[in-house]
Amino acid sequence: MDLEQIFRAHQKEIFVYFLRTVGDRHRAEDLAQETFARACGSALRFRGDSSVRTWMFSIARRVLVDHYRRRPPEVSSSPPEASRSTDEATRLDVERTLAALPIALREAIVLCDVVGLSPSEAAETTSLTANAFRVRLHRARKQFREVYGDER
Repeated sequence: MDLEQIFRAHQKEIFVYFLRTVGDRHRAEDLAQETFARACGSALRFRGDSSVRTWMFSIARRVLVDHYRRRPPEVSSSPPEASRSTDEATRLDVERTLAALPIALREAIVLCDVVGLSPSEAAETTSLTANAFRVRLHRARKQFREVYGDER
């Protein structure tokens, strides 16, 4: 297993997962770095029962859970309002809406709709059954639409 190649292939999506889940660039960088450090430590135990991508996101999720055990999620403050382009305003609305969701629902949206994992991969990553994850994703998308609509 070429770890350097794996890290290059998954570095951006792991970082995006953390950035959209925790909402802080510096914390996201630290958590991504910790994920890759743990992957190095457990690479010899990887049996190939899942894809490398799913394995990396499973490690990332455990890093996130450990992070929140040490430091519970804060209620995210809204990004500052400013005169911005329509695209930037929409992006800020989406970020604000994601931040308003409970962490489990936010994670479901980030894994599938931002990072691009399939619901089956995301279910394996979160240790849920495929059906349970699909229900969570449905609820997350529904709540996202409700919150996003209220903010506009």
